[in-house]
Amino acid sequence: MKTAAPNLRTADQNRKLWWLAGQLGLDKEAMSDIVYDFTEGRTPHTSELTFLECRDLIDYLSRTLSPKSYRECSSARTDKCATDHPDRVKLDRKRKGVIKAIFRWFELRGQHPTMEYVKSVACRAAKKERFNDISLGELTRIYAEFCRKQKSLSAMQNVELGMASQN
Repeated sequence: MKTAAPNLRTADQNRKLWWLAGQLGLDKEAMSDIVYDFTEGRTPHTSELTFLECRDLIDYLSRTLSPKSYRECSSARTDKCATDHPDRVKLDRKRKGVIKAIFRWFELRGQHPTMEYVKSVACRAAKKERFNDISLGELTRIYAEFCRKQKSLSAMQNVELGMASQN
């Protein structure tokens, strides 16, 4: 018995989505991150977006592109339209920086965690339930902490290499 295919995004939506990405200066990797966050971890691929998800993402990116409509946002799916964080682009960049720093720290330790695990590490560091609830200040602190951990770990590995080469 065949199952009905999900109502995937249309070719017109795909063109508009990538046009908006180009206008915002987003590459494939950035779009994958955005799609992954937007679909709440379901997929990082734009080809797997449903019609409604793609419509909402196009709407979100359009508001980001247009400053006037951005200020008048009603409520984005990925974030509440909070007045205490009017600059969502800056907040999103901080979130991605924290994720990258945590992934790099695990990579230096020889581990390969999932995105959900990395977000849970950030949540524990900020004492928050949801990753998107972490404030800008907390994101900055967590980023600095994991950068410091990376430097410490690299220094320790360099010392170990130096000791091994002397023997």
